[in-house]
Amino acid sequence: MQLRLRLLLTLAILTLVFSQAVAQPFDTLRRKDPGGWEFIQVHGNGTILAEGYLHNGIQEGVWSSFWDNGMPQYMTTYREGRKYGLYLQIGRDGYTEVTENYKDGRLDGPRRMFNKAQFIGEESYYSDGKKHGAYTKWYGNGQKQETSNYNNDKRDGKTTWYFENGQKAAEYEYRNGDIDGDAATYHENGKVSEFGRYKNGAQTGLWKEFYPNGNIKAEGQYVNGEKEGPWKEYDESGKNAKTVKYHNGEAK
Repeated sequence: MQLRLRLLLTLAILTLVFSQAVAQPFDTLRRKDPGGWEFIQVHGNGTILAEGYLHNGIQEGVWSSFWDNGMPQYMTTYREGRKYGLYLQIGRDGYTEVTENYKDGRLDGPRRMFNKAQFIGEESYYSDGKKHGAYTKWYGNGQKQETSNYNNDKRDGKTTWYFENGQKAAEYEYRNGDIDGDAATYHENGKVSEFGRYKNGAQTGLWKEFYPNGNIKAEGQYVNGEKEGPWKEYDESGKNAKTVKYHNGEAK
């Protein structure tokens, strides 16, 4: 009963979308086939807008919708009314925008997004509807923007971000969604900007900061994410150190 209601709601939404998109009446073709099968095809503005099969009143197999220029827009695979298998989203210009995989109505397997230049833009993996496994994101020029790993929708392990020129921008260790472990950020020329450690999402212990030329800029302790105690600060030559005392992140 719930699947039938879901189907009626889906058809109602399609009706609203198509009527707004083409601003003209549309016709629905229904063809009864043996074994409880029924083929549905929606026409409007002189073209096919959507089509697919019902089995005993429930969506089954591949359902497709189309742009008004005849190009495919969505292709969704169903099993007993739930998404199961490959889903495709295609732009009006014919470029693939999204591919997904489903099992029992939940994301399961690779999910990929593409940009107009046909470079892949994002790739993630899912298990039982949750992001689980390797994750990669790219800039529009094809250079990597981020690489990381997820465990049940939470970052887990090393995450690396990159500048658009391919140099590392930052590298953090995660545990159960929180930054926990070694961490470093970088200048765009590839030299380290700062490094230290995190504990449960907060900076802790000894941290060092550096100028773009590689010389040390400052060093001192963090406590619960705030600068604390004496910090040595240097000029751009890495010399002429002075000591600044901090408490709860504020210089005293």
